[in-house]
Amino acid sequence: MPKKASKKQANFYTLSQFNQTGTENQHRVGVALCGGVAYGVAQIGVLKALEEAGIHIDCIAGTSAGAIIAAAYASGIPLSRIEEIGIQTGWGQLFSFRPSRKGLVSSGPIEEYIHKNLKVATFEELKKPLAVVTTDLCSGEEVVFTHGPLDKAVRASCSIPGVYTPVELEGHQLADGGMAENVPVKALKNLGADVVIAVNLFGHHQVFPPATNVFQIMMRVWYFFVQEESAWRDQADIIIEPDMRLFDLFDFSAGKEMIAVGEKEAKKHIPKIKQVLQRRFVFRPEIYR
Repeated sequence: MPKKASKKQANFYTLSQFNQTGTENQHRVGVALCGGVAYGVAQIGVLKALEEAGIHIDCIAGTSAGAIIAAAYASGIPLSRIEEIGIQTGWGQLFSFRPSRKGLVSSGPIEEYIHKNLKVATFEELKKPLAVVTTDLCSGEEVVFTHGPLDKAVRASCSIPGVYTPVELEGHQLADGGMAENVPVKALKNLGADVVIAVNLFGHHQVFPPATNVFQIMMRVWYFFVQEESAWRDQADIIIEPDMRLFDLFDFSAGKEMIAVGEKEAKKHIPKIKQVLQRRFVFRPEIYR
């Protein structure tokens, strides 16, 4: 039987190790936020729709861009403020051009971005349980953070291989979680969610104009790779898939419009979500507050 992670490595687990840790609490509703480059901001609209409908989110998981939004939400920042931050975010805040043998750009600014906007340094300071998904480039395994430094976990989750330099941590090379699980349903269920609401920004096939640089080419390779991954679907109770095809995958300037698309699509699913909650929990009064 595999050994549990040592104290030194307790900040993150492979998915198989995470399965064995167990959960201290069962949470009623969880949301899985996916990676999606600039599209990721649309998931703020999904959270707005859920909050407006009175659906309480007990735990949350995020991959790549979804990890940034999930961390912000779990930190307790009001959604109105998260929306402001999302609309104001641009590429210049998320990377610095430092070509190396391991990547075109550095993801170091992502740590600075988390420090500046979240005001939270560790998972232990969060208001809600959070799982951040990354990929171990040496083994290909899904690696999940639930404790320890928040900024480094989110940075690793956003580090698309070949584009961003991977994050070196305790002998591991960690990169974008989308390579292992772009819609982090398994991580969310292991966090303890009874009902899983999954957000997928790549549910509608995107056709791009010809690429003009190597950065666009590598990002599109990543996009088509993660779009094909679908194992998560069988474990999700609700799947929300905003249609992002009118937007540019790399353009953050349409943040306000993308948030509106996410909110509109999520509102369509509210009746089904409430139906699932009623059916799942009607005979479990102990979970109600």
